[in-house]
Amino acid sequence: MEQKRMPVYVGVDEVCRDWGCSRSKGYAIIKQLSEQMKAENPKLLVMSGKINRVYYNEACMKNA
Repeated sequence: MEQKRMPVYVGVDEVCRDWGCSRSKGYAIIKQLSEQMKAENPKLLVMSGKINRVYYNEACMKNA
């Protein structure tokens, strides 16, 4: 049986659902997390409008 894999990146819809915020605020959260992730490791590539799922989950657990 084929298992569905979780996407590698988190999009704005999931951020808005998790945080209960508007799309513009969701994009702002993604931008802030992307900047933090890039500051920790400048060699990383970041995707506009999306955030790495592992980093996002770690950041959410710190704030919860």
